[in-house]
Amino acid sequence: MNTLAPLVGTLIGAIGTIFGYFVSNLLERNRALRLRELEFRLDRYKEFLLAFSELSANKTYQTQLRFVNSVNVILLIGSANLLKAVKDLVDNYNDKNASAEKQTPILNRIMLGMRRDLNDAESKHLAEFEFPLIVPDPDLVPSAKAPSAEINLPNQ
Repeated sequence: MNTLAPLVGTLIGAIGTIFGYFVSNLLERNRALRLRELEFRLDRYKEFLLAFSELSANKTYQTQLRFVNSVNVILLIGSANLLKAVKDLVDNYNDKNASAEKQTPILNRIMLGMRRDLNDAESKHLAEFEFPLIVPDPDLVPSAKAPSAEINLPNQ
């Protein structure tokens, strides 16, 4: 009786099991890293939209700084199309002839770029979609001065 065949079969099974474990572990680790990256991008994109909305309603140094910081982060993590759209937004913002009419299509491209960066499969059907960006009405700001982040030092 040949005992070599069962031994080879067992050895091949053991090697296959070990190989499968490592491949499964690698795939799971890659999936976890990808999920963390998507969560990070989503948080940054939400911050951008919140900062944009806040700046649109209440132009102060603090709101402008928050928006600038969120744009700078997006410039580090965004896709090429998103970076081009953000650059167009910045150029429009710095242009003396800037207008909301010019800004709306740029914001649509930014929103679409963010959705594509987050791997939304339905984004390809939204190329002509106009994203409804709603910002607070600046006329509704309470008359009382909101507390600021400035520190009031006593006169010396």
